[in-house]
Amino acid sequence: MSDNFLAATSADTQRALSDVNLKMQEEEAQGKAKSLHLPYINLKGFPVDLNVLGIFSAEEAKETGAVPFYKEQNDLRIGTVNPSHPLLQEKIRLLSVKNKVTIYFISQNSLVQTLVFYNKIIRPKAVTDETIRIVKETNYTEIFKQLAESGAQEKKTSTELLEIIFGASMFYKASDIHIEPEDHFVKLRFRLDGVLKDMLHISKSLQPQLVTRIKILSKLKLNVENLPQDGRLTFYYLDKPIDVRVSTLPSAYGEELVLRLLGTGAVNLQLKDLGFVGHAYEIVEKVLARPNGMIITTGPTGSGKTTTLYAFINELNKPGVKIITLEDPVEYKLEGIVQTPIDHRVDFDFAKGLRAILRQDPDIVMVGEIRDQETAETAMQAALTGHMVLSTLHTNDAAGAMPRLINMGVKPFIIGPALSCVIAQRLVRKICQSCKTPATLSPTIMEKINYILQKLPPSSGVKLPANLQFFHSPGCAKCNNLGYMGRIGIYEVLEVTDDIQTLIMKEAPMSDFKQAGIKQGMLTMAQDGLLKALDGVTDVEEVFRVAGE
Repeated sequence: MSDNFLAATSADTQRALSDVNLKMQEEEAQGKAKSLHLPYINLKGFPVDLNVLGIFSAEEAKETGAVPFYKEQNDLRIGTVNPSHPLLQEKIRLLSVKNKVTIYFISQNSLVQTLVFYNKIIRPKAVTDETIRIVKETNYTEIFKQLAESGAQEKKTSTELLEIIFGASMFYKASDIHIEPEDHFVKLRFRLDGVLKDMLHISKSLQPQLVTRIKILSKLKLNVENLPQDGRLTFYYLDKPIDVRVSTLPSAYGEELVLRLLGTGAVNLQLKDLGFVGHAYEIVEKVLARPNGMIITTGPTGSGKTTTLYAFINELNKPGVKIITLEDPVEYKLEGIVQTPIDHRVDFDFAKGLRAILRQDPDIVMVGEIRDQETAETAMQAALTGHMVLSTLHTNDAAGAMPRLINMGVKPFIIGPALSCVIAQRLVRKICQSCKTPATLSPTIMEKINYILQKLPPSSGVKLPANLQFFHSPGCAKCNNLGYMGRIGIYEVLEVTDDIQTLIMKEAPMSDFKQAGIKQGMLTMAQDGLLKALDGVTDVEEVFRVAGE
């Protein structure tokens, strides 16, 4: 018996077995379709229209195990091996707005054979545009009132609800959107000028669709609900793209979502707009005029450190100057600046990124945050070798920066010559100028104010009026009855002079740095805030809430 005959017989046997397997697979799929009360179809050899197939992208088809295979006018038919997949359910819900969608159960073989057709689609992307677009300005105060009425929310799709949420966040100038599930409802809160405000109670029945919609847009895993996830999405507000950083966190009543709106801050903010005044402004101008040295801003998360650094960059961004930033993430896009994002997935951290940046021959470098000894030492070596370096550090005040760097392990003889200035800051809300009125404060509060202002350093050059008059804003239509509009910084600006360098070499305690700074004319944040309150920029209550003295 020849080898060719044996080979042919073997091939015939394999084909026969394959046909049997395929037949069994189709019979199994047919049985499962019956149990699920779905129609069944075998797509082998079915003339699939590529335009219909393109309603799902190749990635969506593979993830959901589903393929659109027929469409005639509004009659759309989809075959799937997994009818209950969350992403498929969301796609069906969106497509059902304009189509009559029928789901067919198919075998794995039908799915595989149909997926091959995606190779013939030049641009295998979804036909439907799923981007959220807000095309006109709207008064969302009235819309929220309407949505608070019984049954009004259930008439909205998740896309329409999300359009309202994003549009309202821009209308109210929110920095963050918080979607917080409770037992019987979902709380929607906006962070307005640093303070969270309740906006709406969303029906509990809408929670799954809303969360799924956000996760689809930000490319998060739909089937992962017990682990935190991070993603990004973009929506368009009046044709302007707004990037959103999405964070999910498991909670007792479902996933909590926090959406940080990026790039909505004052990208073109100038130095004079930040709130630096008097002696502090002079120091900042002086250190920014130097060709090298390091400027550090300090404060807790959300205190405006990055915004201050961007304003410095705007001041320094001139023709003939190369500026490179290292950020986690890139929050604002700046023209003429090379902005490099940190990527922890490939072990690209601040230390590695900074070493790479310095090989690119920059004049000015911004490092998003100093977190460890390696980053700190590399940044300071750069400041010593002709670069200007801007960065942030987590300390409560300006005087705490030097001991913090020493505790990190940075040598004092490097810190002293490298460091030009330390700026500690907080953000206070500005009172509405349209409804601003004089405030009458209690004797206890006035005593506290007098005690703080009596300690103003003589070298600061500040002269107080004979009568201290403060203000507040009760709220009006212009400020949405909040009493506040926008925020401004309150600062401690500590210039690293010869006296401060001597203290660094001695590894002096924080109290010594603070006393030396005050001797040089440094105001505390509380003092700076109270002077702004005297000028009618903010109110006393806000200064004490933020500065905490």
